[in-house]
Amino acid sequence: MSERLRMGMAGLGVASTQILPAVSALPYLQLTAAADFRVDALTKFRKEYAAQVFTSVEAMCRSPDVDFVYIATPNELHAQHAITAAKHKKHVIVEKPMALSLEECEAMNDAAEKNGVNLLCGHTHSFDPPIRKIREIVKSGELGKLCMINTLNYNEFMYRPRMKHELASSRGVVLNQGPHHVDIVRLIGGGMVRSVRAMTGIWDKARAHEGSYTCYLEFEDGTPATLVYSGYGFFDTAELFSWVGEGGQYRKPETNLKVRARLREVRSPEEEEQMKEGMRFGGQRGGEYSHVWSGERKQPFFGFTLVSCERGDIRQTPDGLFIYGETEKGEITLPSGRRGREAEVEELYEAVVHNRPVFHDGRWGEATLEVCLAMLESAEQRKEIFLSHQVPSPE
Repeated sequence: MSERLRMGMAGLGVASTQILPAVSALPYLQLTAAADFRVDALTKFRKEYAAQVFTSVEAMCRSPDVDFVYIATPNELHAQHAITAAKHKKHVIVEKPMALSLEECEAMNDAAEKNGVNLLCGHTHSFDPPIRKIREIVKSGELGKLCMINTLNYNEFMYRPRMKHELASSRGVVLNQGPHHVDIVRLIGGGMVRSVRAMTGIWDKARAHEGSYTCYLEFEDGTPATLVYSGYGFFDTAELFSWVGEGGQYRKPETNLKVRARLREVRSPEEEEQMKEGMRFGGQRGGEYSHVWSGERKQPFFGFTLVSCERGDIRQTPDGLFIYGETEKGEITLPSGRRGREAEVEELYEAVVHNRPVFHDGRWGEATLEVCLAMLESAEQRKEIFLSHQVPSPE
């Protein structure tokens, strides 16, 4: 195989409008194919990238011009499409959530291992340079033993245009945004979560799926962590972060109010679905909620994360990290580095071309999904849930 990875895009929905601009500029990647059922989207993709197009993922996986498949199809199809790709000897990157059950995860991992392909689980903020640096500092022991992790994120997620089945399959924010939060905390904390106790919230009858969660994790070594999320668009965590958005771009202080107001103008669920359709690849509003940003970018962040060790605390800043030590405090500026989808593709490239390990592999993704599913189970049963599919953070 050449040292330029050839990518097939499975699904040209909203996620693809964030994925394609980010990865198409990478010098070691070539977009060679896409699969979707929307003719207009396929026509635009073929024209824009001079690539093959297919009306089914399986047909694309049969192409000899595809080395790996980036799966951004609906959540309920992730397992089916990942297994199909693996059976055709294609490497896989799969969007979060990895799947909708641990049984699906097991089948995906078995298919990847049986066919000798790499399975990488994205898209999460554990790829972000500041999070990786926090893990490095914690692991080094320079601030002593890790004592606790606290992280919270408030935004307008529930009031972005959503199709009914999308909110249903992701259980609102839990399986869509939860993997970001859980991956961050698991990476920093060492990966091995012992148990989960959580409550979820459905606060808006018009959006009848989980829009918030409060979660307490305990790691095997006893380290506690709290994860708090609200997607109801009142307070905005970016206010604590110099109005830096999730992707590192400037976030307007009135964002939450405007998104809620716009949705109030929608007269029917059908009109909302038309809005969502317009945000897909080839739609007229394709980049409206994209994290792709042409202006100045700071470090990405997913809410406010504070990590406490025996001899100091660590939090993110727009440019890196701020460390509060025993005798002094100060900021560490970090290079921007690869982030998001770019970092995912780079990790897969290094694995395929240079035979390096995939850190965010299928077993890691399964462990993250286990925590997210445990949040739902804990909230429903109002009890602590013990886990059994955890794996340690990568070295």
